[in-house]
Amino acid sequence: MRELKIFFVVVFFTGLVYWGVEPFAHSVMNPPSTPVNFNFAQADEEFFKQEIATKEKALEEAKASGNEKAIANSQKTLDAVIQQEQQVKQMWEKIAKIDFSKANVQKGKEIFEGNCVACHGMKAAEIPASITDSSLGVTPPDLSDAGSIYDEKFLAALIIDPVNTLQISHKFNDENPFLMPAYPLSGDEAQDSSDLANLIAFLKDTAINYEKDFEATLKTQLEEKYSKNQDLSDAAKTALITKEIDFAKNKKVFENACGRCHDVKYDGFMSSSNMSDLKNYLGMTPPDLSMMIRSKGEHYLNIFINEPQKKIHGTAMPRVGLNEKSQTQVIDYLEKVGDSKKEEREQTGIYIMIFFAILSIFAIGWKRSVWSKLH
Repeated sequence: MRELKIFFVVVFFTGLVYWGVEPFAHSVMNPPSTPVNFNFAQADEEFFKQEIATKEKALEEAKASGNEKAIANSQKTLDAVIQQEQQVKQMWEKIAKIDFSKANVQKGKEIFEGNCVACHGMKAAEIPASITDSSLGVTPPDLSDAGSIYDEKFLAALIIDPVNTLQISHKFNDENPFLMPAYPLSGDEAQDSSDLANLIAFLKDTAINYEKDFEATLKTQLEEKYSKNQDLSDAAKTALITKEIDFAKNKKVFENACGRCHDVKYDGFMSSSNMSDLKNYLGMTPPDLSMMIRSKGEHYLNIFINEPQKKIHGTAMPRVGLNEKSQTQVIDYLEKVGDSKKEEREQTGIYIMIFFAILSIFAIGWKRSVWSKLH
């Protein structure tokens, strides 16, 4: 009976720590935030609502202190945020009116060649990059698959207002201009909408062909590789090929979305930008992401990738703008590289728990057997 009491005491305090103390500590270290729903206009609305509430509170505190200088600064900051909110709101209203289904791919290509080639290349369309290094701060991305990994409305917003779309206005301004300039709108809303739809149609069309070619080429290489292995069945070969193709596709999305700033040394992947250039440009060295999945977890990354300001207010990391499929691919890649033993570890944990449960039963039985002979 005494053993059962001790057992229940241990179970109680273990449960208290696991379901009470640990979640509370986690909530303090990682304040809860609403999940990303990939509706970037709505996300901006929520973001500015919170920003304005924070600035209004700061203004109230300044007024309570009676410090005229603090009051003036707080009012100025609040007015700037309200003005920025209106700009962003108007931008999303314009984008909401764009009919992306009515677009001309060829005209989109012409717009790309007349504007975007100043910085960006597109290997899939045989358009070479004008800038191939990070001498301007960060290496401009090749846009071969931009049309498939990014949300189309986010792309439109990024093209016409990159700073506000990426949520980096606190970092880049007139004194410290952002590398990517805004697309020069004509003022004719119908024409501008048509141009944006055409440009994004070109990006999406190129991305579809790029992904098909990438997968077909990789599949051919892997089939040739495994055809020489006589120890594997056809089903096993197919499973391995599918697994490697999925990993390669996930890695490719990561490279294009995150690989211009971040290393993943566990996979031997190094950023395409020079770290010194990035540090000068961003004010900090972007971290290696090898262990990010272990240190932060999938839930954190699902929010941080597309809403970094929710987790680290004032961070220089821009909002990435990935669609749901691409964000899942990035996280899957990080999990595969940084936590490749996850399934094995979880399965082993279950076996250990079963082992100790059985061991406890035998230990109690053995103890009773011994003490029954002594009494």
